[in-house]
Amino acid sequence: MARDDKRSQLRDQLIKSVRDLTVEKLGPRSALYDQEATHPKENWQDLFGQGLLAMSVPEEYGGMGLDPLSYVMVLEEIAKGCSSTSMTLHMHSTVLRFIAATATAQQKARFYPEVVDGGKMFGSWGSEPNTSLGRNFFMETSAEQAHGGYLINGVKHFCTMAGAASFMQVFCSLGGSDDMASNSMLILVPADSPGLNVTGEWNTLGMRGTVSPSVEFKDCFVEESHALGKPGEFLKVGVVESFPLGYAAVYLGTAAAALDFATEFCKTRIFKPDTVPISNDPIIQRHLGDLSIHLDAARAVLYQSASQWDQADATNRGLLAAKAKYLCSEAALETTSRAIQIVGGRSAHKNMPLERAFRDVRTSTLMPPNPDVMLANIGKGNLGLLGAMFRVDGSPEL
Repeated sequence: MARDDKRSQLRDQLIKSVRDLTVEKLGPRSALYDQEATHPKENWQDLFGQGLLAMSVPEEYGGMGLDPLSYVMVLEEIAKGCSSTSMTLHMHSTVLRFIAATATAQQKARFYPEVVDGGKMFGSWGSEPNTSLGRNFFMETSAEQAHGGYLINGVKHFCTMAGAASFMQVFCSLGGSDDMASNSMLILVPADSPGLNVTGEWNTLGMRGTVSPSVEFKDCFVEESHALGKPGEFLKVGVVESFPLGYAAVYLGTAAAALDFATEFCKTRIFKPDTVPISNDPIIQRHLGDLSIHLDAARAVLYQSASQWDQADATNRGLLAAKAKYLCSEAALETTSRAIQIVGGRSAHKNMPLERAFRDVRTSTLMPPNPDVMLANIGKGNLGLLGAMFRVDGSPEL
C-alpha cells in the first residue's frame, strides 16, 4: 500500500510539472505551429529539458520508464496545450517502446543515448498510398538484403516529423513478401540516409504541427544493425497496440481544453439585453454538463485500459486500446463540435483555440484502427473471437 501511495504521489508531481510546462511554454506556441505547419522544435527542446523525451526509455538506460497510466496522463496534459506536440511525442515514445521490446543490448546502448543525452526525435512511418492499416497490416515498402544491411524501396505517407526527426522507424516487408506475419521488418533509418527523399507537401485539415508529408525510398541503404528484432517479431510483442492507446490520450486532452475554454467563456460572456453571463442559461448548463460527463466516462476507460496494460497480452492490449480510442475519439469529436456551437460564431476565428481543437480532433477517426474496426474488435472480444488488433494475412473479417 505504501508503494502505491508513493507511486501516486510521484505521478501527481510529474503531472503538475507537465501542466505547468504546457501552460507556460508549450501551449502558447501551438497556434503558430498550426498556422505555419511547422515542427514544434522549441516544444521538443523544452520536453527534453524535463526528461520527457525519454519517458519511454527504461530507467537503467537513463530514462523515466513511465508506467502506461502515467504515460497517457502526460500525453493528455500536453495535448491540452498543443495537440501536435503531444502526438509527435507519442509517436517518438512508441518507437522507444519497440526498441525496448525487440532490440539487442547493443542496439539499446546505441540508440537510447541519442534521446537521453542528445534530445533526438524518432519518427514512425507505416502508412502507404496503396494500403489501409484500418483494414489489414500490409506493407509494399520492401527491404532487400544487401551486403552489410538492407536496401529500402517504396513510398510512405503521413511521415510524421519528416525533415526533423533524426531516425525513422520504417515498417517494411522483407524481400517484398506478402507474408507480413513472418516477413515484416522494423528498420531504424537515419534521416541523412541517401535515397530518402521527402516528396509531398503537408497542408492538411488538422494536426498541422506534426508535419507528416510523403517520403520516397530509392535504394536507401541502412546497416544491418539498424533492424529491430527478427522478421515478424514486432507484431507479437504488444507494442503496436499502444499506438491507439496514446492517440486516445491526445484526443481526450485536446477536447478537455476545448471544454474548459467554452466553460470559461460562458462564465463571463453577457449578451444584451441580458445582464448576467450566459452560464445562467439552463440550456448552456445542460450542454456543458452532458459534455463533461462524456469526457469523464472516456477518461475513466482510458485510465482503466492503461492500468491493465502491463498485465495484458498482445491480443487483450488490442481490445483495451480499441475501447479507449473509440470512446475518447467519439467524446472528443462531440465535445469540440458542440463547444463551437455553445460559444457561437466567434469560435470560427483563428484567435480562439476551438476551431483548431475541432480540426485536430476531426482527424482522429482517420488514425488506425478506424471506428468500424475498433467496434468489430470489441464485439469479437464479447463473442470470444478476438484475435490480433491488425489482420496480417489479408483474410476477410469473420
